[in-house]
Amino acid sequence: MTVLDPTTIPPAELVGMLAAWADGDYTSEAAAGLLAHAAGGVWLRRRDFLAACVEAVDDGWSRDGIVPMASIDWDAVEAFLAAGASASSGEINVLRAAASLAGKPTGDLREITSSLDPSNLGFVLDAVAHRAGWHERGFSRTVTGWFGGAR
Repeated sequence: MTVLDPTTIPPAELVGMLAAWADGDYTSEAAAGLLAHAAGGVWLRRRDFLAACVEAVDDGWSRDGIVPMASIDWDAVEAFLAAGASASSGEINVLRAAASLAGKPTGDLREITSSLDPSNLGFVLDAVAHRAGWHERGFSRTVTGWFGGAR
């Protein structure tokens, strides 16, 4: 096994390596996918984040055999956030949402979603739906059938 420096891996390749690691675990798929797509994928291009929070190897085990694989250390993400990572409020809240999906309490939902633009909020909602097992593309689901007010 060769440990790889995640700061040298192109973001597009890193997305595939994270997908190989998360494959089959809806929580990990949702959290890693959120980081890959929301906020323009900024977190997978930031050397400070990659160095502190991502581990990569050239021979991880997957359903498809031995493949390059990268993983996110969610404890390190929690520490990275606590240390005062420098980014826009939307970028920070995307990272907080991903960490929260992965089981690291990083704030309440109202606070996390307050500064997200419609596009990033959509990515967060998609990640939550994926985490719940709702993966079907192009399929709409009414969660409760009711929004606001009394019935």
